[in-house]
Amino acid sequence: MRIAFCGKGGSGKSTVSSLYARYLASKEAPVLVIDGDINQHLGEAIGFSEEEMQNLPKLGTDQAALNKYVRGQNPGILEETHVVETTPAGNGSGLIWFNDNNAVFDTYQIERDGIRFMSVGGHSNEDVGATCFHKFTGAFGVFLNHLIDGPGEYVIGDMCAGADPFASCSLATRFDAIFLVVEPTLKSTGVYDQCRKYGDPFGVKIFVIGNKVEDESDETFIRDRVGDSLIGCIGKSNFVRNIEKGFRQDISELEPEHLDILKKIKDITDRQTRDWAHYREVGIHFHKQVAENWGNDLINTDLMQQIDPDFRQEDLMQERRKAA
Repeated sequence: MRIAFCGKGGSGKSTVSSLYARYLASKEAPVLVIDGDINQHLGEAIGFSEEEMQNLPKLGTDQAALNKYVRGQNPGILEETHVVETTPAGNGSGLIWFNDNNAVFDTYQIERDGIRFMSVGGHSNEDVGATCFHKFTGAFGVFLNHLIDGPGEYVIGDMCAGADPFASCSLATRFDAIFLVVEPTLKSTGVYDQCRKYGDPFGVKIFVIGNKVEDESDETFIRDRVGDSLIGCIGKSNFVRNIEKGFRQDISELEPEHLDILKKIKDITDRQTRDWAHYREVGIHFHKQVAENWGNDLINTDLMQQIDPDFRQEDLMQERRKAA
């Protein structure tokens, strides 16, 4: 299942993402983590070296291999350059099965301590002033639209700050649940209202994790603003402080009350179910918006021809289960 960690910049979503990834790996659960934030720090927080991160091809900066693979033999995509951020999978597409070897994972993925990791990348000197970060989140959308994953397979997205993942071309709708990390401040809890505004019409499930909570009044402040969406709070953590100093510790040494929060996240994740029909419906809705507002003019073709009405991800999964 797919979950994303969102929140205001500096709220601690990358830290919580890294802790949860390490927690899942400690349970020997298959986990893939994708750094989708403009500030690319998640890889190092998980334990990859600076050199490994520099040498890793990124989805958003080296997108040619991704576009080539997902286009596959799909007759609705005439050229690889016609792949846009909302391009849906169809018959003939190159599908990215979670547990299969494929050109996408071979190109963009590295692994350490049971955690598979990918990144959308960030701006180079040449990109500054020439492109916005949607170039990178767009590649994230292409990847998720062609990913086939199921129960017991965990995909974690560390997202760009604020409500942008909700407002930009349905990226938040590509996940089964959103965990919003908030601090006890008006600005941070205000992101919750924005995310609900953008996400509720499409059935996006939002759960809130309080962070940097010092006392009961902080927790009350957050709960008064998000209600029952709050699943728990993270307070002062020497474990996290040591990570930020560069010291490595086993996740089992995390404070028990914070381990309980990670267990709650997993329990909530495991209760989610994927409605592939709804997933496709929402994806087509946003693809139509992209086509009509800018995509057709930019690509100089009718992007709506990319929609395959006969394609069903659940049918493919059922066929694979039968074969197994």
